[in-house]
Amino acid sequence: MDTSALNLTRTQFDEHLRQALEHARQAGHREWFAKSLVIPPVALIDAFSKYQGFGWFLSQPDGVSQLGLGLVRDWQWNDGNGLERMEKHAQRLTDGLPPEVLLVGGTGFSPASQWDGWPGVYLALPMAQVIQTPDGTLLTVTLWLDGEQQQPVEMYLRRLEPIWRALSSQIGHSGPAQTPTLIQSRPSRQEWMARIAEAAQDIRRGRLEKVVLARTLRISYSRAVNVGAVLENLRVQNPDAAVFALRRDGATFLGATPEILARVQQDLVETMSLAGSAPRGLTPEEDRRLAEAMKHDPKIAREHAVVRRHVQEALSGLTDTLIMPDTPDLKKLPSVQHLLTPIHGHLKPGAGIWSVVNKLHPTPAVSGYPVEAATDYIMSGGEPFARGWYAGAIGWTRLSGDAQWMVALRSGLIHRNQVDLYAGCGIMGDSDPASELSESDWKFNTMLSALEIEGEPY
Repeated sequence: MDTSALNLTRTQFDEHLRQALEHARQAGHREWFAKSLVIPPVALIDAFSKYQGFGWFLSQPDGVSQLGLGLVRDWQWNDGNGLERMEKHAQRLTDGLPPEVLLVGGTGFSPASQWDGWPGVYLALPMAQVIQTPDGTLLTVTLWLDGEQQQPVEMYLRRLEPIWRALSSQIGHSGPAQTPTLIQSRPSRQEWMARIAEAAQDIRRGRLEKVVLARTLRISYSRAVNVGAVLENLRVQNPDAAVFALRRDGATFLGATPEILARVQQDLVETMSLAGSAPRGLTPEEDRRLAEAMKHDPKIAREHAVVRRHVQEALSGLTDTLIMPDTPDLKKLPSVQHLLTPIHGHLKPGAGIWSVVNKLHPTPAVSGYPVEAATDYIMSGGEPFARGWYAGAIGWTRLSGDAQWMVALRSGLIHRNQVDLYAGCGIMGDSDPASELSESDWKFNTMLSALEIEGEPY
């Protein structure tokens, strides 16, 4: 970026901060400080990679990107009531902060299936927030000023110094990809197909209508993974997906998800039924043939209908109207295509993003149907690993209430020299284990391509 222009912005910011701190001192109390400034364009992935603390990144198909660096405050819970509590915290923040300030974070798939060090619900108020659009770049810095302790302004400036350095970085991510030392499928391919066959039999016996079973790939390297390079590959390779990354305690959860869980703008809510998958063809003719076969597959039609039904049931008490087309459309991604039904509605007074996410998550697209029974099935032995935040909800909420939360699919967790990837498939009574295995391979390709790993399915 233009460092001279950034330095000028920084000088202007420092003066605003000095004035705000003096006001807090004279008043003798603590108060919020939030300042927004237009800055030159930022290499967001470079800045995310440069900064060593908490980080948030989101790149959306509409060309709008977000960056969050550093923490003012964060909240975490390990039970099932975190979103309800967060709604109350967000309401309190509106007393001192402007409505455009973002809260970012996510939830795990289930409180009963967590990664070490990752809570069931985690929300953060970043110290620096950057919103970058084709029209410009806006930086908002948020601080909690303590006018009681008479702390010098230099203390706050030192805290911000690593953020300014990160925003001015141009580190680049080129270079040859590492060769993995080990790639391990959990469970093994044969064992996973056996689990699919068992689940299909349980469905035929009436235990469930649908269940989503996942598998993982654990990829090991001899040295730390270049997270910035993986994130840049995801962004370039998946222009029609939301590319996200959240870093905490040295580990980064990232991916390129095609599925919006909920988008709220004022009293309008948008969600989708995204269920039913097919591979992409090597030619336009093959691609159309595979899409048509998916559209007319009875198993896929039932799988898709289950998700539509769940959305209707979940949002019936929160919306006055809910509109969806009778026939699904297609969502085409680089390695896979899905059936997509967009769903729109008007929220009732008092309903907002927190209640919408709480009702929708988890959807049958990542758990099964009935949702509670399918989740219990997964947690009680359907999968020999913790899903953590895979198939959870991840996103952002403005203090105004506008928000976008996504289903955390096509994703993985990077921790130093180890990467865990996740992919799941919707199992019905007539599911074929070999076909489901192939489908999981297509879904792994999003992250494998970003890691520059090619070859036979793993």
